[in-house]
Amino acid sequence: MTLRDRRSYRVAIVSDRYLNPPEGKLDAVPILLQAEWGAIQLPADDYPSAVANPLLEQVAEQVEEFCRRGYDAVVIGRRDGLDEALAAAGVPRLDRIDPASARALQAFLNRRPAPAARSSRRRTAGNKR
Repeated sequence: MTLRDRRSYRVAIVSDRYLNPPEGKLDAVPILLQAEWGAIQLPADDYPSAVANPLLEQVAEQVEEFCRRGYDAVVIGRRDGLDEALAAAGVPRLDRIDPASARALQAFLNRRPAPAARSSRRRTAGNKR
């Protein structure tokens, strides 16, 4: 019997404005769910640096771990301080999009190749953890 690992091995680092959008603006959540991507929320733009910087460091540490394990990671939107936090954690520059529409975000996610971890981490009944 084969057990299917339901994780997609894909994670998007997402600006708050796309996860908690104002009325009528792009909501990335349904698009990410449909495409089977996980999400890490970035601190809101109005957080002061003293609050946002430690949160960005934590995000960068999580992203570094995901990348080390073969996940595909992308950035959706922008957040001051993110690039510096990712670089400090040793994360190479990630592909990114600041989508103008749901269609643009869907196309960006759909163009991504299958991550290495997805094909190399399949479990079978004889490969129990």
